[in-house]
Amino acid sequence: MPERPWNYVIIFLVSLLVSYLVTPLVGFIATAFKIIDEPAENKFHKKPTPRLGGVAIFISYSVPLIIMNGFDHGARTILLGGFLVLIIGIFDDIRRVSAVYKLIFIFIVTLLLARQGIGLKLFHDLPAVSFLLTLLWIAGVTSAFNAVDNMDGLAGGLAFISAAAFFIIALRTSQWALAGLSAALIGSTLGFLRYNFHPAKIFMGDSGSLFLGFTFASLGIMGEWSVNPVKASIIPILVLGVPVFDLTYIVIRRWLDGVTKGIIEAITFCAKDHLSHRLIFLGLNYRMSVLFIYLISICSSIGAVVLQNAATTDAILLFIQFILTFMAVLIIINLTRKLK
Repeated sequence: MPERPWNYVIIFLVSLLVSYLVTPLVGFIATAFKIIDEPAENKFHKKPTPRLGGVAIFISYSVPLIIMNGFDHGARTILLGGFLVLIIGIFDDIRRVSAVYKLIFIFIVTLLLARQGIGLKLFHDLPAVSFLLTLLWIAGVTSAFNAVDNMDGLAGGLAFISAAAFFIIALRTSQWALAGLSAALIGSTLGFLRYNFHPAKIFMGDSGSLFLGFTFASLGIMGEWSVNPVKASIIPILVLGVPVFDLTYIVIRRWLDGVTKGIIEAITFCAKDHLSHRLIFLGLNYRMSVLFIYLISICSSIGAVVLQNAATTDAILLFIQFILTFMAVLIIINLTRKLK
């Protein structure tokens, strides 16, 4: 992807337009084939809503990249991996797939990335350790996006914010292919939000949350965000901080409360105990809860953008700010434990 600003504008506009046009069509098809998310006690929506929104997101994401030939070797690998994860998500939307099988499939796709040279390289002399950390990162972020898709517009909005942050940092570090991928994600998620924000007309389903989680995890490890390995590791954590934090907290909280016994059970357990739910129990309405989480993500992403060119001392202070922000959120969460 050459350094031409108009290329990114075209990619964004095409992905936005395709997403705006294709999403209702996917919703119509999902409804016709009864691929519907029914209301349940552990869910907030009150009427049957079509799933498969991830198909619209993927189509609108990939079309402008293909048109603009916005690929290098790494970008093609990420697109292929995202497509494979999308497929398992579609199967899960149509007919539920065991969480164990989904994790195994994600591990296999991660192995594909590693064979193409995409992975964490923190320990150059210990490739097995680097691969294990890559597995944990991709599985963790993918699961985090899957878990945070629990309210209308939440996962889609967080994806939009994360894509914008990665786009800015990619431009500042002259990573043109990653900037193109991020621009496509910005347009595809923004167009999808037109139909997914409360009250949602379509859900992204596992096809969307797994695809987005895997793609963002891959961007995080593929990007050369800084020559400083510490800052390079912190930047994607800040960009994806909200879903990663939310999943980490509920897994620990469920285990401490004795609700679940194992890691996989804690991740896949469905309950109204996420940050978004607890904000509602605290008294916020549906939209305000989602918008509040957007603000947290924006603050965290701004920290990531600033961190990219920060001095070491400034980087430490920004990371402390990140920790303190989420400590404040923890206080809110703990206040709501007895309100449920």
